[in-house]
Amino acid sequence: MTHRERTAPIKSERLEATLAAALEGGPVEPLFEALTRMGGVPGPRPNIELSRAVAERLTGHPVGEEIAAALLAHKHLVLHRVGVATLAAQAMRPKRLGAVLPPLHDMADESDGERRDLVTDALSWLVEVRGDEVIVGMRAFTDGFLHAAVALEAATRHDALSRLSGPDEIFARFAEAFDLADAAPRSADRAQGVRFLRRSFPRALARLANRFEREVLAFVTERMDRERPETREILTEAISTLRPIIGDPEAARLREGLGATAPPPRDPARIVHGTRNRSRGRR
Repeated sequence: MTHRERTAPIKSERLEATLAAALEGGPVEPLFEALTRMGGVPGPRPNIELSRAVAERLTGHPVGEEIAAALLAHKHLVLHRVGVATLAAQAMRPKRLGAVLPPLHDMADESDGERRDLVTDALSWLVEVRGDEVIVGMRAFTDGFLHAAVALEAATRHDALSRLSGPDEIFARFAEAFDLADAAPRSADRAQGVRFLRRSFPRALARLANRFEREVLAFVTERMDRERPETREILTEAISTLRPIIGDPEAARLREGLGATAPPPRDPARIVHGTRNRSRGRR
């Protein structure tokens, strides 16, 4: 099934008319106004299918490329969504994936969660259409904390996950992201990217278990010897999140295994206590 067959057609006659006029060189303002009105933002359900349908119409058209660039640079969330979706649609064309992944990578570092979600949507759509080769290309995303979190979220959404032919590449990306979080410098512990990756990793791993349960269990088991407390918290939360999928007995086995590998407690005699009150009472 091609991506054009997966995407719903544009049903609004007004939007169709403004889009056709803009592609013929007419003003883009009526198109932007229609998109803004129909985009579903603000609200709980952004019109993702509409964004994808428009993105496909813009892709490959000389004027459409100019319109897409203007949408991508726009501050309005709905219009920016269509611009980002157009990048994904461009990447579905032959030999364009390598050129489009770098700008999506750069946008994944967006501190604003709503705009970062647009990149997640675009990447997930790409995986739905092009499958494993996008997961291979996501290798570049595991060089940064927010980038890695976006990639794992996109790859483990239901429609994207079902498109994968096997576990090797997706688990390679999970291993890279896990090691990235584990090796983060202490000075970065409070940084947004580190915190977001650590918080989102267990949920992404649980979604992955819906397709590759046995491999997920092995993934967790193989990393139980990590000593960093923050990393062990990721594993603890992952086991808890996995429990509804793997069942209570398996979750209990993992908890027991993680507990058995816990570092020994520090020797109380070697703990250096604080000196805050040491001078109290001196004259």
